[in-house]
Amino acid sequence: MTEVHVEQGDLDNGIGMVFRDFGRRVRMCFDPRVLVEAAALALLCQFLPRLVDAMTVMHVGV
Repeated sequence: MTEVHVEQGDLDNGIGMVFRDFGRRVRMCFDPRVLVEAAALALLCQFLPRLVDAMTVMHVGV
């Protein structure tokens, strides 16, 4: 199981989500002006298919 640490932030225009893969931990930041969290997580799974049904979402800074 991979931990996905999710944060919200104001990203540059045209950037809806960024992530960094550390193996068993992934950090992701999404811009709520562009994407909702569910869409950002779905996009993340397109980039990292191993996360489908194998991630624990942890909200950072909430």
